[in-house]
Amino acid sequence: MGRMDLLKLVDLGHNQLSGEIPLELFRLPYLDSMSVAGNSLSGPIPSFLQRFPAASFAGNGNDGLCGAPLDRLCPASARSGKQISGGSSVGAAVGFVLGFVVAFYFPQWFVFSRRLHPYVYRFL
Repeated sequence: MGRMDLLKLVDLGHNQLSGEIPLELFRLPYLDSMSVAGNSLSGPIPSFLQRFPAASFAGNGNDGLCGAPLDRLCPASARSGKQISGGSSVGAAVGFVLGFVVAFYFPQWFVFSRRLHPYVYRFL
């Protein structure tokens, strides 16, 4: 459906759809009306679909949907998209420390090493 640029109306209501609303599905420039009511969708409503009324998302299901135009606020994890895991934070910190040590101490060791003095002074 993402390539049907002239599409004006999409009604996917009551089709037992589940999961998040695919971003590519509704990026249609001429879309005037849409409905995904009565499904089991979840997650935040994409910003480009927030111009449609709440009835387009409500109905008999979709209790997991959140964000405008619905009255349910999204939890912080759903809004931010991606969260940084604890392992990523530790890896970033270790990488930063190792990078600092190599960048700061390696040149000093190279210049002040007695074995390397003949080679260092050739370049200077």
